[in-house]
Amino acid sequence: MVGAAWKQDNRGKGIYVDHEATAGEEEERECYVEDRSQGNWAELPDLVIERIFSYLNNEKRYYGSLVCRRWYQAFHLPYVWSTFVLEDRVLSRRRFNYHLGWQYTLDHYRAQIFLYKTAKNIRTLIFAPMLNFFNLFEVMNMLSQFSERYPGSLDNIHTLKFTFNCDMAFRTENAIYGTGGQLLQALKKLMSFLPGLTSLELTNLLLDSSEALYLLDDVCYSRCLNLHSLTLINCTKVPCRLLHPGVFLRLHSLRISPQTLSPDLLWLISCTKLQHLHVIQNAYTESCYSIDSKAWAELNQKNPALKVHLKSTGKTKREIVWQERAPVSSILYNSRYSKVTMPSILTVVDLYRNRLKVYGHLGLPRFHTSNSFQHRIDMALITLVRECPNLHTLVIRERISTATLILLVSSANCNSLRRLYVRRNALLLRADWPRSLEWTEDYFSWLKTTSRSYEATQVEVSNQLSQPNWQALNDQQFKILKVNVEVDSC
Repeated sequence: MVGAAWKQDNRGKGIYVDHEATAGEEEERECYVEDRSQGNWAELPDLVIERIFSYLNNEKRYYGSLVCRRWYQAFHLPYVWSTFVLEDRVLSRRRFNYHLGWQYTLDHYRAQIFLYKTAKNIRTLIFAPMLNFFNLFEVMNMLSQFSERYPGSLDNIHTLKFTFNCDMAFRTENAIYGTGGQLLQALKKLMSFLPGLTSLELTNLLLDSSEALYLLDDVCYSRCLNLHSLTLINCTKVPCRLLHPGVFLRLHSLRISPQTLSPDLLWLISCTKLQHLHVIQNAYTESCYSIDSKAWAELNQKNPALKVHLKSTGKTKREIVWQERAPVSSILYNSRYSKVTMPSILTVVDLYRNRLKVYGHLGLPRFHTSNSFQHRIDMALITLVRECPNLHTLVIRERISTATLILLVSSANCNSLRRLYVRRNALLLRADWPRSLEWTEDYFSWLKTTSRSYEATQVEVSNQLSQPNWQALNDQQFKILKVNVEVDSC
């Protein structure tokens, strides 16, 4: 037979060797070397590959583990599971129900195996809004029971984020429900089994006042010195005076809705080392009111380092609830339906003229704006910049002209402006400002000439801001823009 031969092994026995197959294997190896020269994805260091896997959701991680043996090993690295997000179909299986048909229910065996292998690797536990409340209840109970059976298994969790799906419009028309009852008891029991908790976020619980008053009793008792960040967004449906946030003595950042603020809570906060107080409202925030100005003045006197941040998020058209005499350093709108209005700007200037540092609207708008100068926000923005000398971050998403952009950065009181974000698609190539009595003829002529070119406008803004690479953002860049007010307001 051509291409075949006999060889002897170490024991002296004959071995049949196929040279054609050997040659084929060598060709495969040569091809494999060529692929490796193009990129050795299978040889990425553990620190790199586990960071990549940590950005993927559970489904994508599973598909990635099927690529090769190296990626399968990366699937089990500790940092990959440092953040675990619980959703409706995570750790579940399909089961037929005679009344509802096929439903996804919690697979207790699979969940137990998962917790046994990865529970000690979890650092951040996130409960996404879930439609199946029974699965949510079962998961929280199983986590608590697992911690009881294996003490210390959940001690490494330092961040808990829980968001309740309160919008039941898909089941009943215009129905908003809050949690409570057994779900609330399961959540409180789970929080009691997290001794290493340093950051807690509870969003859209919409509890009754009688239940909200005892929500954080166990957490206050066991972790009053450990908690550094606390978020309580819409914990109650109606105004309720919560005092729990004022008990955490080492709290650095507090995010809370205006309906749960009270003068008593502000007095407790003034005795702590809190640095950032975020007052946040969204589409489910109702029955808001302003705190007495005397309470804010007393807070500012006792804790002068505290900074207040006002923010509106979600699909809401409501205006921000203004807090008179509050030490507000930033105002942000993260709603697609919020507009800049002259009355709103005048209120901001009147209340927070000397302390405001950050102002802007994030996200892409979902409303029509006029191109006419009389109906645009150009004059309002010029007023804001000139009347707020400490303003250093400004985010503009509505339509303005290039002449307005030049006037913003060249304003007399604009020396502190360092960060300016403008939508490229909302920038109109126009010089539609009437001549002011303060302008000379040469300056007015230069303004009209410069504002008729995007390139000349960009050069002028770059020179005024001392940022050579400044440019307006496209819609994709503006959509993902984020402003860290705790850093920018310093």
